[in-house]
This record gives sequence, structure tokens and C-alpha cells, in this order.
Amino acid sequence: MSITPAMQQYYDIKNANPDCIIFFRMGDFYELFEEDATLAHKILGITLTSRNKNAENPILLAGFPYHAKEKYLPSFIKAGYKVAIVEQVGNPKEKGIVERRVSRIITPATLALESDDYENLTQQQISVSLVFKDDLFAMSIMNFSEHTWTCSEFDNFDDCANELYKIGPNEVILEKDAINNNKILDILQKKYGLNIFYYYFHDNSYSLLKNKFGVLNLESFGIEKKDLVQKSCAILLKYVSENQQSDLPFLKHLVFKNYSGYMELDESTIRSLDLVYNIATKSSKKGTLLGVLDETKTPMGRRFMREQILRPLQDIDTIKERQSFIAEFKKNQILLDQVRNELKYIADIDAILTRLSIQRAGPRDLISLKKSLIAVRNVTDIIRKSENSLLKKLI
Repeated sequence: MSITPAMQQYYDIKNANPDCIIFFRMGDFYELFEEDATLAHKILGITLTSRNKNAENPILLAGFPYHAKEKYLPSFIKAGYKVAIVEQVGNPKEKGIVERRVSRIITPATLALESDDYENLTQQQISVSLVFKDDLFAMSIMNFSEHTWTCSEFDNFDDCANELYKIGPNEVILEKDAINNNKILDILQKKYGLNIFYYYFHDNSYSLLKNKFGVLNLESFGIEKKDLVQKSCAILLKYVSENQQSDLPFLKHLVFKNYSGYMELDESTIRSLDLVYNIATKSSKKGTLLGVLDETKTPMGRRFMREQILRPLQDIDTIKERQSFIAEFKKNQILLDQVRNELKYIADIDAILTRLSIQRAGPRDLISLKKSLIAVRNVTDIIRKSENSLLKKLI
């Protein structure tokens, strides 16, 4: 059977991205072929048909209008797949085949960058790369909900696994040779239910990170002599950059984290005390400490509250300072009500800035950002006019 130029394009792109579902732009539609079409029929419930129906081996086909992408994309992502968006980049009016290429690859951690409905996503959008050698484990974490990039190092897998449980990433990136480590894979996939993706990495980690930040060494990041940490960071940087077709300008800093100033809570403790999730109610709100305490008004506040529950402070001075701020607000109910009334107008600024930096933002983002900045200014003015010297430290 002869293959049309358009189908040859498809096969070339599919062969280059075998672990992705391909959304192949054909005019005003995205079309999926063969195995992808079968999956689309099963997951999305759209009609499964075929090209060249009279041929001996017809090509299975499913499709939907291009403007319905945001409706169907989350279903594939939530099922644990990556989706490559293939767009027409040539002029369809010119003679010959229209040029097409992958514009970006959407993964479970980057769905928020694609969807206008990111404010209703209850889970943070986090991608983690995990690298290990002998008994040493290194982890790099990109949080797209907060546009932050951090890394950590552990001298045993139990501590590493506890950290993964607290983070709750949407995906974990491993080197290809990690596929043979059944013990770790069983914990990540079967116990924690994490999406695992593999990545071939052959670059020089040290040089890649230096070039990203335009520095002579990595001393200021605290990882100059931490080769395994460097590798985990470089893998994640390369993986996300290639998928997003971007140099990720929102990643201005890399922070090496140790949690010596916080009480260590392991997975068993977090589960037993129903701190942020209740197995019986299958909810983070019903029957949990988070559900009792969370009266926050903003997405950033909700994330901060969860983080503080999972990492209780141990430093007495810091605890007392926080309590003094709370006490001042409690003494001035009018001031508290005024501030909370403004906070409810603040959208997810972190997510908006991330989308802006990779040129994925739309009019709704700009309007939300404008309203948020006005509310931030109003909160600042309210506190400044209160003449409360302690609360003024907050601004």
C-alpha cells in the first residue's frame, strides 16, 4: 500500500516520539491514527473510523476539531500518557505537502501550562527527576505551579521515598537503565501510583547547568561537588526544555534544599494522622488536618498551608514570630476582614507568570494578573495605613 506524504510525515514524527500520543493537525482538525486512534476511541469515546476503507489494511483514524483540544487533552494526560502536539507550520496554500512539526509535548506535570482551566487544578503540577548510584539518591524538582526549581540529596531510599510522598509529583523521570531496578519501580508505580517516564541523557551535566545560568561554577547553588545532584537537575532541565520547546526563562534560580529546620514526618505518620489526605473519605478536605485548618483565599496560600503541615517548624524564634503576626491580626478583626476580602481577588500569580514566560498565556491570564496586582496593592495599602509597626514588616 502506498503511503501519502502526510502519512509519511506522521510516521516519521511517531517514530521519533514512540512514547507519545500524536495530535496531528490536519486543517481544522487534530487526527489520531492506528494505536493512538484506538486509544482515543477508548478514552475519549470519539468515533473510530478508517482511511482507505477498501484497502487491504485500512488506517484506523479518529479526530476532533482543533478548538476542542483543551476538552480532550486532559483525559489522555490523566490516563498517564504524554501527548505530542503537531502543528502545521507551513503555508497550506502553497503547492506540495504542508510542513508540520512537534510544537510541544504535554506531560502530566505540564498540563497547567496548556489549559486555561489551570486555576481549578487541585494538584500542584510537579515534575521530578530521580537519579541514584549505590546508596546515594539525588532528586530535582520543578514545580510549574510555583515556577520553582529545587534539588535534594539522600543517603538512603527510604528518606527519598518519604520526600516523594510529600511532594506528590505528577511524573518521575528516570534514566533508561533504571528500568531494571524492580524494587524502586514497584514502590514508585505500585505503591505510590506515580507516572514514570524514561529519558536518555548523554550530555555534560556541569556544563549544561553553567550555561543555563550563565555562571562560571555552581558554588552559589550549593551543588559544585554534588555530581549526582547535578545530573538529576540536568536531566530534568533537558527533558522539560525539549518537551516545551523552550529554554524555560522562568527558571531563574536553583535551590539545594535540606530540611534540617523542620520536623521530619515519614509516610506512615502522614497517613496515620490524616494530615493532608484521608483514605476513608478519599479526600484532602474531609477528615484531614488540612481540611480543618485551610481557610486560605488564594492558590498560593493553599499550597503554603499544605507545605507547613507536612514540614512543621522546629525553630522557636521563627514559630514565635509567626504567632505574633497571627495575634496582631486576631486583635484587629476589621483589618483582618479587609485583607481577606482583597485576597479573594488574587488569582494563581505563579501559574500565570509561568505561562507568560513561555508565551502560552492568553487574554484571561492578563485580566487575572491585572486584578491580582490591584488586590496586592490594596492589601499593601491597608496594612500600611493600619499604623501597626509589627504588621508593616510583612510588606
